[in-house]
This record gives sequence, structure tokens and C-alpha cells, in this order.
Amino acid sequence: MRPLRAALALALLIVVGGATLAPAATPPTQRRKRVAPAAQVVYAPHATDRDRQIGEAARKAIGRRAAGAVALDPWTGRVIAIANPRHALANAYQPCSVFKLVVALAGLAEGAITPETRLTCDGGCWMWPGHGPLDLRRALAVSCNPYFEQIGERIGWEKVERYGRLLGLGSPTGINYRGESPGRLPDVVRPSYVGHTSSHGAGVRSTALQLATLVAATVNGGTLWEPQLANAPVTPRARWALPPELPLAALADGYASAVSEGSARAAFETDLVVGGKTGSCSGVGWFASFAPAARPEFVLVTFVNGGNGSRASALAGAIYREVYGAGTTATPAP
Repeated sequence: MRPLRAALALALLIVVGGATLAPAATPPTQRRKRVAPAAQVVYAPHATDRDRQIGEAARKAIGRRAAGAVALDPWTGRVIAIANPRHALANAYQPCSVFKLVVALAGLAEGAITPETRLTCDGGCWMWPGHGPLDLRRALAVSCNPYFEQIGERIGWEKVERYGRLLGLGSPTGINYRGESPGRLPDVVRPSYVGHTSSHGAGVRSTALQLATLVAATVNGGTLWEPQLANAPVTPRARWALPPELPLAALADGYASAVSEGSARAAFETDLVVGGKTGSCSGVGWFASFAPAARPEFVLVTFVNGGNGSRASALAGAIYREVYGAGTTATPAP
């Protein structure tokens, strides 16, 4: 019987009060939580101290988020810094309400509206009761969807597309850095979808760098630059000049009002006057901006994947605060 008893002992099963107890299972190996890498910042080979101050401010503000930023000199096209190139120029995303800048200029140039034209928003907007009658300045400030839907439907997609291409969308900027996405600007949009595309940029894809050159052209008098990641001073390279009749100055009040009273207001309590336009849709957020507004030192476009315009404008606010000092405060992104 002794061999039988030994065999039973080796089975490692113990019966106690009718319950069978097995050896404790080996605990599973705990998986380490994947930590996103810190933001990568790209500069010219001999970046100035000011370049590095702006780039470092972007790196700190972004942290480990899926976000990107581009800082660009609007007067020369020189790229000051690119934070997270994958998000800033290698990947193109829906521009959301930043595309309203294109539609506004198209409507003005084609005579469909003037800055004083009042269109009625009576629902179907992000603010469900509607904004009521409003002019271009207020429509840009509160990012009213029906206002820009009506403009797009009045002039048609062919004309919206024309101004989008004039402003550099749908083609590479030509920057001297590898991996740039050309984005996408549809050739054709079915008539029933023109309004939605005009208000949300649906079907359009753009990079932060493309939007930076677009905004730069609207504040520098109409020159679309070929951006250069180069040491200062740089010899500017113009891709082309916008038509002189394009009423760029009509955007100024909308840019300022978006920050002082509109969709980016929560991010800024500042003595520094910043102009900009937010964008929120499809789980992405944008803030295309410049400062100081009267004579911009640089254009700053911030992008947050998995965010919205409020988070993107808060990100920009943190960068401006770091660059311009404690007088520029921003609400941290949630």
C-alpha cells in the first residue's frame, strides 16, 4: 500500500470537508501600461534662442498627448518649430471649422456676402436653439454652422474649392522636411452635401502646417509661402500671391472675436491680443492662431487628436503664456 500512498501524495490534491483544493495558480504577468512618448520638437540646424523658447513651450504644453503644433513666421515663411511632426505634417486630418475661413473668403470674393451680411441661424447648429441673425464677425466668433452652410450653398462647391486651392489646401506646402502629407480637397461634392462640407470641412484633410501657411497668408497681406525649416535670416520663397481683390482684412474682426468672446474665450485671460479660429469635429480639435494680433510675431497652429477646439486653444494658450510671460494666462486643457 505504501507505493499507492506515495502516488496519492504526489497528486497534490487535498480533500477537506468535501472541497477539493488545487495548488494556487501562478499570477498572470502584469502588463505594463504603455506610456506615450514625450513630444518631439524639430528646429532648424542653428535655431535661435527664441526658436527654442517657442519650441520648448510647445513641448511642455503637449507633454505626452497625441497632439502637434507648428510655429511659423508669417512674414517670411520660416518654420520656427514643429512639435510632433507626425501629427503636425505627416498626417492630415479634417480641418473642422477652421475651413470656415476658406468659405468666408470665398463668399466675400464672390459677392455672396459682405462683412455686414446677416444670415439667420434658427437651429441645426452646435447650439441647438440657434444663434439667430448674425453677421460674419459674430459667425466666425461663435463658429456658427448654418451661416457657412448657407454661403457654401449660395456659391457652390466649385468656387469653394477654387479658394481652398488658392489658400494651399490639397497640395504639399513644399517644406524641406520629409514625409509631408498633401492633404485632400475634393474636386466634386454632391449638392446636398455642400453645406455640411462648407461648415465642417467634411471630406477635406489638412495638416497643421498647411493651416499655418493659410493663416499666415491671411495676415501678411496675401502671400502663400513655401515654408522653410532654415536658419535665420532666411530668403523667403513665395509659392504665389493671392488675388489682390481678396478681402483678407474682413477676417480680422472674426479672428479677434473668436478669442475675446467666442469659441476660444475660455482659454485666454490675457493682456496679449491673440487672433484665431477653433475647430472641433470627428474627435479632433484645432486652434489656428497668431500673436500679437496687431503685428504677429508668429502663427501658431495647435492640433489635438481625441480632443476639440477648446483643448487645442488651451494648448495654444499655454504656449503663449510660456513665451510671453505670466501676463498671458490660459485655462489648462481638461
